[in-house]
Amino acid sequence: MSDTTLDAVVFDSVLTGYPLPGEQQFLLLAAQPRPDTLDVRTIVRFDTLPARYFPTGAADSVRITQVDSGFITIHFDTATKLLTQPATISAYDVDTTAANDTTAAALNGLFRPDRLIGTVTVRPESLTTDSLRVRISNAAIAAKTRDTLRLRIGLRISSTAPVRLRIDASQGGTATSPVRLSFDPVSAGDTTYSPIVLTPSSSTPTGDAETALGFRDFTIVAAGAVPAFGSDLVIGGLPARRTFMRFVVPSRLVDSATIVRATLLLTQRPTPGAERTDTVELTPNVVVAEGSIADLRRSVDLSAPGSNFGVDSLRLSPADSGARSLSLVNLVRAWHALPTTTQRALVLRARFEGAQAAALRFVSAEGSPTQRPRLRISFIPRTEFALP
Repeated sequence: MSDTTLDAVVFDSVLTGYPLPGEQQFLLLAAQPRPDTLDVRTIVRFDTLPARYFPTGAADSVRITQVDSGFITIHFDTATKLLTQPATISAYDVDTTAANDTTAAALNGLFRPDRLIGTVTVRPESLTTDSLRVRISNAAIAAKTRDTLRLRIGLRISSTAPVRLRIDASQGGTATSPVRLSFDPVSAGDTTYSPIVLTPSSSTPTGDAETALGFRDFTIVAAGAVPAFGSDLVIGGLPARRTFMRFVVPSRLVDSATIVRATLLLTQRPTPGAERTDTVELTPNVVVAEGSIADLRRSVDLSAPGSNFGVDSLRLSPADSGARSLSLVNLVRAWHALPTTTQRALVLRARFEGAQAAALRFVSAEGSPTQRPRLRISFIPRTEFALP
């Protein structure tokens, strides 16, 4: 058996702006006081509000003129919540006529006292289930329904200690418990109704239903966005980044040898400000796009989960540094079976993409020869047997 270590990564690049609208499985509410300020907020849109309701037994609907018992229900991931001190979740009316209404720059200014429509304070000992309610102003809901306006709610969390809640999104493939708005379309004491329960909806951008669907709920980073780190490869963070790597492996290894082991060697750098208790699950995707596709983002979109190719994930602390290894033996073997026109490339991403502030950093192909990404392969040359 022979071993060789190759500078097989001939191109790498960091792409930002993930997850794309409609792909996030979790929304993030997070805050961290100084010195490393972090403020991550969630926007939930209810653009389709009913103006009428059916009283019990009525043959026709009537207009909603009063509202009672308005609240939203939030479901969150109990395994990843961080709550050590009391925290307050505040809800704001963040509807605006501005054309650009999906960025932090456009929305931050709408989180102000005159737009506050609800609050709830939660304590660590009281948060024993996977859901909570935030009361929403009945007057605010009634005004929106009466005038057929949109209700767009901005959520912000604050505490004296670091706090984090990963909220179930309405999209991303696991949308079983999105944020829901509930209210009674009458005054208190009236029982001739059924409560109205709504899931997120978005009517903008107009003329683009697919994009509008993706903006039913989303996260914005009001403060504490992870900066770029020179030529380093970055994975995760806010906004989330993905790393693209393209490989060139000699055909004598892929096509003419039996691959016993193949390991991607990486050198991790510590991420400034990262907590040692933080962990990021590095999840590989395998690019299955044709080599003729030059657009990197398109190539990244045309990628499959690494688990389909036997490539496992890694759980790392962003505060750590040193040599890291990722087994690619099954992938390198698969390259022999895939069409020669298929890109030999890998995408490294974070599992909780867009719902985790922590980021991983690695030395790129521009780094020193001993630290840049390399591919170590153990192989047995194939021998052809024939009769003399």
